[in-house]
Amino acid sequence: TLKNLHSGSILLPGMSPLAQKYAGHRHGVFNDRIGDARSLLLGEVATPLGRMEMYLKGGGRTPYALRGDGYLGLRSAVKEYLVSHALYGIGIPTSLPLSICNHKRKIFRDQLEKSATVIRLSPSHARVGHFEWLATRGNAAAMKALIAHLGGCYGEGGEMSVEQFFKHSVQRAAHLAAAWQVWGFVAGTLNTDDISALGVTLDPGAGAFLESCQALLTEDCDAVDSVYAFSSQSESIRFGLEVLGRALRLLLHEEKINAILESFYDQRKKAMLCGMRSRLGLMMSREEDSVLINQWLSILHRKGADYNSSFRYLMEWKNDESSDHHLADKLGLERNDRVLAEWLNAYRKRLENECFTYHERYRFMAGVNPITILREADICDVSAAVEAGDFIPLAR
Repeated sequence: TLKNLHSGSILLPGMSPLAQKYAGHRHGVFNDRIGDARSLLLGEVATPLGRMEMYLKGGGRTPYALRGDGYLGLRSAVKEYLVSHALYGIGIPTSLPLSICNHKRKIFRDQLEKSATVIRLSPSHARVGHFEWLATRGNAAAMKALIAHLGGCYGEGGEMSVEQFFKHSVQRAAHLAAAWQVWGFVAGTLNTDDISALGVTLDPGAGAFLESCQALLTEDCDAVDSVYAFSSQSESIRFGLEVLGRALRLLLHEEKINAILESFYDQRKKAMLCGMRSRLGLMMSREEDSVLINQWLSILHRKGADYNSSFRYLMEWKNDESSDHHLADKLGLERNDRVLAEWLNAYRKRLENECFTYHERYRFMAGVNPITILREADICDVSAAVEAGDFIPLAR
């Protein structure tokens, strides 16, 4: 029965699937003819993480499929599964695939491939685009009902005010944008219908983790002028919040909306500093930390160093000349690189403010920075195995 449910063949008693309607700004242009093109909301389920919406993705055309067939390629399903679980493993809020079911049906994307369905969970799949759609219809009552529902997803007891809701949305969005930056995650397309009202990564399969430090990397082949590039993600999220704020004018004064919006960049900066301090093995907060962090990122960018591995290289640094040389080698720099030497001197002084021994710092950084991060080569290898009928690499 579960297999048939996950394949989209049957429904459980009480399920009444629906495709959700919303609007969105796509590449900055408003579009009110969109909705769930290949996904269906099956209902809510109780999980150890709380109540979750259960979505079936890839089951075929919906009323909003437009010219699409509504199906999902097996390779895309595998990528979404792997990226989602990688994000979840490092603590970034994300929708979470529960299962992948491959089908005999063949579909054509850039090549002929098997299709698949994915069951994924999220506290809510509510998007900025839902509010845009309701605002265009002037439907204040439905917007209030949606906010009341999302209040439960936020864990708020009782009724949540519109002002509280927007504050929560801005805070969570700021923390999500910061986490993507800290971990080098490129979310891909960030149209307003891709941006969660709950601060969740809604479509992880569109993204990837940075490998080399190319600040303008984008995973979306259709992106125009790097609008969705790594360095532009916070601006895209901020724009989404502006659009959400405009929609909420049905219920909240513009002055309050603008005041809440003003806090976005400050909240994102604080969250990013906190995350980067941890990755650098720093527990205490100092005013000069932002300079130290920016200089470190500049060093990594200069030679296109491996972003996430570089923190592991720094973790192994032992505050001696031999370690200086070893780190320079790992980062692809000359051993007498002046900029790196100056940065390491500043890092040494900064560590004097901490209460760490080398081994304690090592253990702390090892607990924060994973041994490996999901790479495109890993995704290709697992996809090839799954296409050949071997699901063991996916289960690992």
